[in-house]
Amino acid sequence: MQISDRKGLQIEDLRYFVQATEYGSLTAAATAVGVAQSAFSRQLSRLESTLGGRLMHRTGRGVVLTELGRHVLPRAQALLADASALVEDTGGNGRRPAGIVNVGLLPSMARPMTGRLYARVREEFPDIQLRVIEVYSGQIEVMLSEGSIDVGTFNRYRPLRRESQDAVLSSPLCLIAAPGGPHGGKSSVRFSALAGLPLVMPIRPNSLRTLFEETASRRRIETNVVLEVSSATAMKDAVMSCGLYATLPAHAIQEELARGLLEHIPITHPAIRQTTFIDTTRRRPASAAVREVARLLTVLVKQLGMPG
Repeated sequence: MQISDRKGLQIEDLRYFVQATEYGSLTAAATAVGVAQSAFSRQLSRLESTLGGRLMHRTGRGVVLTELGRHVLPRAQALLADASALVEDTGGNGRRPAGIVNVGLLPSMARPMTGRLYARVREEFPDIQLRVIEVYSGQIEVMLSEGSIDVGTFNRYRPLRRESQDAVLSSPLCLIAAPGGPHGGKSSVRFSALAGLPLVMPIRPNSLRTLFEETASRRRIETNVVLEVSSATAMKDAVMSCGLYATLPAHAIQEELARGLLEHIPITHPAIRQTTFIDTTRRRPASAAVREVARLLTVLVKQLGMPG
């Protein structure tokens, strides 16, 4: 599809630029779209000429975005999504939702949510292709605002009124431990009891960690963070393998709970609740595919809070 404006900006040039950044190599990107690298490079050069500057540096190891390229990339992705949505939404009522949908999932629910979402989408909308990115709440909200993802989940831990999103899940924060520890079998544990425990926590910046440390500071509780990690999987592994403790909602350890590998004890005095929201990007109208994926994701996330 060749769509251009009066200045000669062509959708196909933008598509090549985005693909070059995704593959990190002109050779790999050209092969993926089935054109010669020389033709691929010419279209990129034409785009750079239209926009008035270099978008990427070509190196021996691939491509690196320039400052202009970093500025253009999210807008190019948004334009491509708009073009795809236009074709999809005007294709007739009988056409099934189709296209690529970029989904941001929180580390605490990426597993098993990725598999569950894929299975539902494949069953109901086989023409939709998912791209799942696992990142923390703050990054997901930035990506939604930039338009680099279409739909995402994110958490809040403070009382907050949200007008544009409805909460889909609210879960108490728990102390996560290996079975047989000093808190094992208890129905709850006071926040003050966490003092001195060897903790594994998310790397800063992270809203949960910020609130956790603020709460400890107000109560003059000294915390002992001995390990920082960037994923819930690594956090759970550290608890199981190293005898550390973590703070997560119970739904984040469903599989480990079922296998008896971890246990959870709700934290009280104060209790901290994790509230999960789902939203779509505001950078462009949501396509039929995005709306359906957001709907299925909402159903699946709500199921995490159901007993059994």
